[in-house]
Amino acid sequence: MRMLLVQPPQGTRFGLSRILTGEPLGLECVGGAVRSRGYDAELVDLRLDSWEALDRALDDPPAAAGISCAFTTDVYPSLEVARFLKERCPALPVVVGGHHASLVPDDFLRPGSGVDAVAIGEGEWAGVGAMDALKEGQPLETVPGLMTLANKGNGFKPRPFTRELDQLPTADRSLTARYRHRYHHGLVPRSASVETSRGCPFDCNFCSVWVFYERRAGRRSPRSIVEELKRLEEDHVFFTDDIAFLNYDSYRELGERIEAEGLQKTYACETRSDLVVRYRDLFARWSRVGLRTIFLGIERIDDAGLDAVRKRTKGGSSTNVEAIRILREEGIIPMTTFITDPAWAEEDFDRLEEFIDRLRLPNASFSILTPLPGTELYNARRGELVTEDYGYYDILHAVLPTRLPVKRFYERVARLYGNTLRDTRPSWAMVRRAVKLALGGNLWCMRRVFLAVNELRTPSAYLEPPVRVRAPRRGGERRSRESPDVPSPAAPAD
Repeated sequence: MRMLLVQPPQGTRFGLSRILTGEPLGLECVGGAVRSRGYDAELVDLRLDSWEALDRALDDPPAAAGISCAFTTDVYPSLEVARFLKERCPALPVVVGGHHASLVPDDFLRPGSGVDAVAIGEGEWAGVGAMDALKEGQPLETVPGLMTLANKGNGFKPRPFTRELDQLPTADRSLTARYRHRYHHGLVPRSASVETSRGCPFDCNFCSVWVFYERRAGRRSPRSIVEELKRLEEDHVFFTDDIAFLNYDSYRELGERIEAEGLQKTYACETRSDLVVRYRDLFARWSRVGLRTIFLGIERIDDAGLDAVRKRTKGGSSTNVEAIRILREEGIIPMTTFITDPAWAEEDFDRLEEFIDRLRLPNASFSILTPLPGTELYNARRGELVTEDYGYYDILHAVLPTRLPVKRFYERVARLYGNTLRDTRPSWAMVRRAVKLALGGNLWCMRRVFLAVNELRTPSAYLEPPVRVRAPRRGGERRSRESPDVPSPAAPAD
């Protein structure tokens, strides 16, 4: 018996989704779990592959199909994949999982959607449970963690989260062997993703991670992480933790084990400013280990702004400045991230620009405050939304009313990118990097990032309608890219 795993096409080709294309780690984990129980698995990544490849994977019909829907912008592409699978194999059980699907299952559990079940929470054991049920001739609604139309009102059995992550089977990267040369993080090609923990104990109102994981975090042992790192062919690793370095002792031991093994890799991760300040000695050690880049979630530049998004940065906004200084002194590049607000006036953008210029932040990134479904912010401000079209929920479009005229608001956002993404501007350093990438056969990576960054600097690009992913219909026909039959988001459950 075989499970077909599908990463849908990206629901937006605007902005950060083109700058970062990581491996589909969630599906690799599900595939690893399924294979650990004696089943087979196959993975098609439609961000990099064609619908024809998915069609070929159905020539030998699988026992079940699993689709990953982590982001809100992936909802419509995921539904297109489900419909494609059902048109080709009407009896094929189709399960959708991931963050968005778990938090808003009603977006998929609709008659005619092509989706038979939604995996609520972690997908590894739900995937195994689905295969076991099908093997035994049992319906999917009997599997803990799988929600269907039959059990969502009564009878659904949640599955508890795994807090000791060593209990989970490891990700099976052989499933993505044919795609691995195309996974990249910015201008770093052939980059792998590794999970060292899951979850977050904080409760920022714009984030759904802590909602998904019930404000708790589980972690892997340093020993198991190092064993995984040793198996990787890639020289660059991105730790996918929502907050890396949350546990001091665990990351201290991990760094020591990496040094002891003599692993020659470089690392990137995402963390909080207050952890950098609190654990400076740890970041100094990791700089020697190979930590080169940290995405630092600053979000807002003053205490009032931090309070508005409930960031809970210990020490307030001054901690952000101190963290940037520490990382630079330790030889780690701080890739700062900020949240702009549709309610901002000209002077708010001016203050952010002054902050960035004063601290000389050359690689900052900016999102737009977006009430994503599943977050507290969405529940609090849904009545203010100007659109519920998920194509705009890429955190780079305003879905709340703007104080400035919309065109002017996007001009200010684009100007922020124009002033800060200096590493992608023509220079001798860029020429040297281009030569290095070309010699390694990776010039495509620079082209992709350059075009994406240029779009972020272009105000008119923000005003373009979202791209609609359309699967080919039976007989080779394709619907219009702007077909009007886009399903509306589900109403929130009571």
